[in-house]
Amino acid sequence: MIGTDVALMSELSSLTMLPAMPGAASPPLGGVVRVRCEDFIVHELPMYDPDDAGEHLYLRLRKQDCSHDELVDLVARAHGVHRRAIGFAGMKDARAITEQTLSVHLPGGGGPQPLQDDRVQLVWAARHGNKLRRGHLAGNRFVIRLREVDPLRVTSAWRSLQSMAEAGVPNAFGPQRFGRQGDNHVLGRDLLTGNWDAIVTRLTAEGRRGRIEANVRAAAGKGSTPESCVATVPARIRRLWVDSLQSAIFNAVLAARIEDGTWNRLQVDDLAHSFQTRRTFVVSGDDLEDPDTCRRMERHELSATGPLWGRSMRLPGDSMAELERTIASSIDGGMLDQLTSDDGPPGARRPLMVPLDHPQCESGMDEHGPYVLVAFELPPGAYATTVLHAIMGASEDSINAAP
Repeated sequence: MIGTDVALMSELSSLTMLPAMPGAASPPLGGVVRVRCEDFIVHELPMYDPDDAGEHLYLRLRKQDCSHDELVDLVARAHGVHRRAIGFAGMKDARAITEQTLSVHLPGGGGPQPLQDDRVQLVWAARHGNKLRRGHLAGNRFVIRLREVDPLRVTSAWRSLQSMAEAGVPNAFGPQRFGRQGDNHVLGRDLLTGNWDAIVTRLTAEGRRGRIEANVRAAAGKGSTPESCVATVPARIRRLWVDSLQSAIFNAVLAARIEDGTWNRLQVDDLAHSFQTRRTFVVSGDDLEDPDTCRRMERHELSATGPLWGRSMRLPGDSMAELERTIASSIDGGMLDQLTSDDGPPGARRPLMVPLDHPQCESGMDEHGPYVLVAFELPPGAYATTVLHAIMGASEDSINAAP
């Protein structure tokens, strides 16, 4: 049993690594990013513009070195509302300069209020009829300076970007999805199976620091049962653990499709996703012979999807459903049973490939030294980390470097 569990943990740990990247720079550039906030800029691309009427006040905000939770709290306090009254289309990086839109439910009227924080500036404000929801965005544009690189390697970075623009980008979950210790998905597996002892042992291990670990350690010190110790972890963190487990299994499916060369091509029985309509359909042989479908594939308007396993996840056709189940079961069949049980998460589908649009690349020099600048657009939910990994060949520590 111990040997089996060690093997399982090793298998799960490997799923936090980004897969082999088609379009990778050769040799990789190396370097670091996020040395300064201004080296990592994100512009949220809206799905629609506010129409200047309605109960919700839309605020376009520019923030620097400010987390998502801090931003929501600032806006809620300034406008005298609960956090639930705040809407947003996506969560943005803390260590970056980001521009995004939030909504505030103010049915009685009123304009934007001072946020009393130098890290956040108001760009514009307007009224609209609905609350902003997750996914209400067209995508994100990233403008990123790579430091500690030879600026003469800019042509290599440009070729890599062009290759990804032509072939698409593998839509992997990067290591940041799995937490600072890289084991959120392991905790999710133990949570689903009720292995409370394993969770407490992991969270109280020597060297682990943080408020969550401290609370679990304190509860254990008072003689609480392992299950009660785990109950001290906020519900949203426990949900994140399960989300991370779903992400790890998705990465395994994506890696298998990259290995057999089908990650960016539709196959019979794939559940395809349309980036234009955001709807899905099961691919038939007739679809693959249809000229319009072929053109949409060439333009990266369609992608095969992979599983975020859950109780109500839509399944692809029989052959692809069997492939996905085989991959998940090869890691741990019991884990899949728990994810799809009545108590499991809802589940969803995620594109295996995402388009990379409007690539740009240049080299330069500023007061901080030489750099290579890369810019590109990705759809909602896609990670810039994946693109940077292909260009830099770098570790997560290098990509998320900080002084």
